[in-house]
Amino acid sequence: MKHFLPLILCFFIATNLFAQDNIPYAEKALQIQKDIWGSPTPEFKATAVPAALAKESAVILARSFSLQRTSGRKVKFMMVASHTLKLTSFHERVKINDKAALESFSSLEYQKKLDKTTSITFSKLVNIKNTYIGAKVIKPDGKEVVVNTSEEALLKNEEKDQKGKLAISDLQVGDILDYYISVVDVSESFDNNSFKANDNLILLADEYPVMHYNLDFQFNKKLDVKCIYANGAPHFDESHNDEGDYLLSVKLKDIPKYESQLWTSPLRQYPYIEIGSSYLGKYSTYVGGDYEKDPNASRFENNKTGFEESFQEYPFWDKIEKNLKDYFGSKKNLKSAPLDSIMKVLYDEWKFDVFCSYSGKELDDVSGMNYRSALSQHATALISMILTDMEIDHDVLLVASRNSNTLENVFNSDDMDALIRINGTTPMYMSFGDIVTHFNEIPARFQGEKALVLHPKRHNAMRYSFTENETILPVATNDKNRIEEQLQVSLLSANMQKLKITRLTRAQGELRHDDQKQLIPVADVDEGFRSMVNGDELAKRLKKSTDTKKMIDDYTFSFNKEKTEMSKNFTAEIKDQYDQDPEQVQDFKIVNPALEQTAPVFEYSSSFVLNNLVKKAGPNYIIDAGKLTGGFYKLEDKERKRTVDVYMPCARSFKYTITLAIPQGYGAKGMEEMNISKTNKTGSFTSVAAVHGNNLTITVTRVYNNNFEKIANWALLTDMIDAASDFNTKKILLEKKG
Repeated sequence: MKHFLPLILCFFIATNLFAQDNIPYAEKALQIQKDIWGSPTPEFKATAVPAALAKESAVILARSFSLQRTSGRKVKFMMVASHTLKLTSFHERVKINDKAALESFSSLEYQKKLDKTTSITFSKLVNIKNTYIGAKVIKPDGKEVVVNTSEEALLKNEEKDQKGKLAISDLQVGDILDYYISVVDVSESFDNNSFKANDNLILLADEYPVMHYNLDFQFNKKLDVKCIYANGAPHFDESHNDEGDYLLSVKLKDIPKYESQLWTSPLRQYPYIEIGSSYLGKYSTYVGGDYEKDPNASRFENNKTGFEESFQEYPFWDKIEKNLKDYFGSKKNLKSAPLDSIMKVLYDEWKFDVFCSYSGKELDDVSGMNYRSALSQHATALISMILTDMEIDHDVLLVASRNSNTLENVFNSDDMDALIRINGTTPMYMSFGDIVTHFNEIPARFQGEKALVLHPKRHNAMRYSFTENETILPVATNDKNRIEEQLQVSLLSANMQKLKITRLTRAQGELRHDDQKQLIPVADVDEGFRSMVNGDELAKRLKKSTDTKKMIDDYTFSFNKEKTEMSKNFTAEIKDQYDQDPEQVQDFKIVNPALEQTAPVFEYSSSFVLNNLVKKAGPNYIIDAGKLTGGFYKLEDKERKRTVDVYMPCARSFKYTITLAIPQGYGAKGMEEMNISKTNKTGSFTSVAAVHGNNLTITVTRVYNNNFEKIANWALLTDMIDAASDFNTKKILLEKKG
């Protein structure tokens, strides 16, 4: 969310600052402070909180959010560039009611200065952004204490890049904090015409209740402005000034807080306004199709049209298709192969081409390479053209993530994704994005969503047409998104207050993605994709590019080094699971990387020691056995009252089999407390504990049946959540015999 100041104040600041570019930073900061605090509106004088809000952690007494953008043209390098002056400001006055809010508002971090100006020959493309902040504390007796901004700490202090942090040292529970953040942005660009680059999303819900909220925007007449009002959001009042500038404003009151962020989809469940602008001057250039092709059409229709126009057969567009023919050895072999085999190899060829081609920049963050993603619309258009050439019946599906806007509320091209459906008795899917997504796997964020179906028809290399329909994407059942863990647990003989654990994890579907990205070495991903398609070795691929032909040793060294540091990733994964640092992490390995759907279950194992789960009670030991499954979510009291539907990550299931070796001379007690069975239509939780010889076996299953629940089922779902979190508290007593 971006926040701004009242419009009249915005105009005044802009007029002064843009006219006086040589004013030192400190002097500009004082000028802005005077303008903002010198003539406050009535809501920014408020100190009283209504009785109904007295128990809130914090209350926003007043908030304002403003933007002014002015764009024109300048000749640069014998070309026409856009020149933009933009001022955005956020001003907020908040009552601090408890320690949690005090901690949240105890400091402000911000990008103080950023200069990305570029020089070419005798000219420059200016790109300067300066941020100005101010804060004052109002005590209960009315005394105002202005925070000295010169006492900021510079987290980064380079000539053209400064990041600051200001501590609000005198803030206490019961105080009011009045602060602002103003940004002056001057930029020149050949591609500053995009709505995407000038998009502002305002969610009308907050962590705290907001009593007054003012939104104001001003755009000069050379700008094209578009707005989306979603989920019942109020509309701006629109007007023009004498210069023809477009003015939008709205005054809001009593914005409620959201109850919880647990399993919500804010852009589906709360009102929001999205507003953006694009410079469409006489000499401006269109960028990436991100403009209004039809001013009477919706933003979605215009973005869809831009996507359809990307179907153009550029040079070497069919490289992957040719690789497919090479894989099968001949056209005859290709045509005689089963369709699912052909499509799987085509998908693998695409993944190898995209994720195993390097530019030299990857070495800046090798550990982040598994988190790369592809451009789904570009990939879909490419594969669709290939499938059309191969005369394979298929459709293109446009869909918006269930965690974001609806398809109807698409504003920019990034607000929707594209995927392929191959038609037949049983449809098959290709989704392009996540590096570990399998062929015929629909990402969980699209499951159950409405998709626009585009059926392509080729007219020539530069023109395709499409017929339209709609469909609902299928939802995977809970057994398709599953984790199974087997744990062999024993007390260390040298210190029986520590547990030695050998753990084998099998994860499939959506639940394997995060662990795969974290644990599989980059070198293994590269080799895995290469082996799928019999591709070239890493060195040969690097030699083909001028950017990387001299970096073969660098890549080899970096990939091998990252692989030798696997212990760090396993240690981090174990800590996430058990909320403590493990000791003696060893014997860690990837059993099956599951990089393709022919072996879809990701398997990994390790052994380690955990502290803090065993307590000595005289000659006996008490084990927090319920925590051996890892921590289950515990609902806070405020989360039990809910008014919005439940967007779960996916339908999913878990099974934990824990085998605890009972030390010689001890017996186990407390198993009956671990025998639990809860089932309703939203899911189930069961636990069974029994002693078999010298071992105590605990089997735990947890199931969520659906990826979405209506609010009417929240009470049933809380029963499942409570059953799991209560299990975490269960203990086993190892009692000394005799």
